[in-house]
Amino acid sequence: MPETGNNHNLRECTLSIQADLNGFSFCVFDKNGNCRVLKQYTYATADYNDLDNEVHKLFRQEEFLRLTYKKCYCLFISNKSTLIPSQLFDIQHLRAYLNFVSPLDELDEIHFRQLPVTEAINVFAIPSPIAAIVHTYQPNSLFLHQSIPLIHLLHKMQLQDGVMLHLSSDISSIAIYAGGQLVLSNTFKVYAFADTFYYLSSIFQQWHLSPENTPIFLSGKLSEADIMLLEKYYPKVTQLSSKTIALAFGQAAGKDYHLLQQFPVCE
Repeated sequence: MPETGNNHNLRECTLSIQADLNGFSFCVFDKNGNCRVLKQYTYATADYNDLDNEVHKLFRQEEFLRLTYKKCYCLFISNKSTLIPSQLFDIQHLRAYLNFVSPLDELDEIHFRQLPVTEAINVFAIPSPIAAIVHTYQPNSLFLHQSIPLIHLLHKMQLQDGVMLHLSSDISSIAIYAGGQLVLSNTFKVYAFADTFYYLSSIFQQWHLSPENTPIFLSGKLSEADIMLLEKYYPKVTQLSSKTIALAFGQAAGKDYHLLQQFPVCE
């Protein structure tokens, strides 16, 4: 994808990175929030060692990643995340918290973030190879999990009931507001969109949400068939899109990379 501006000016900008085991994308935003650079790379990695090789190769070949930015946000999409009530949180038990959710790899680096919009702390894992190389080039890095911007977005909307749903290649992430408060945040592996659809149906039943009246906000990559299936049963479906990314790189990019624009509001 095209990029604008020169490298010197970009040093005053913000870098937003999103990665998983299947690909790596990043945006550069100027101080006014305008998207200056958007690039995506795909790869197929079986484990963290393969991921380390791919990410090192990207940083060696991609000039925009080797620049030092004013701020860098890095999101690694995974299902290794959980929320812990602030009053029950103990920093000594981080690995135990995540082991209840998903088996951890020996190269998982555990992070946690206080969520200012809730009385909870998000505990999540980042592969240490990607954390190390991002820190090497971007000393002012802040690591995130995709559940954090989803919760922030729902809180900002001040809804009584609402659903925020993000889909990547094999991970679905969901945040639910019911009765004006956060009642659920979850990330889980999927093999087809049907897995997400049936999970969503069970959530609506569990929390007595009205399919006709509860808005569902979508981000990430969905096919037109997936969206049509959702709209058939849930009339209030909205695809979120970053206006600045869409303006610079097209409407499809604005939808696919919406979360990359949201990272700064999570601090």
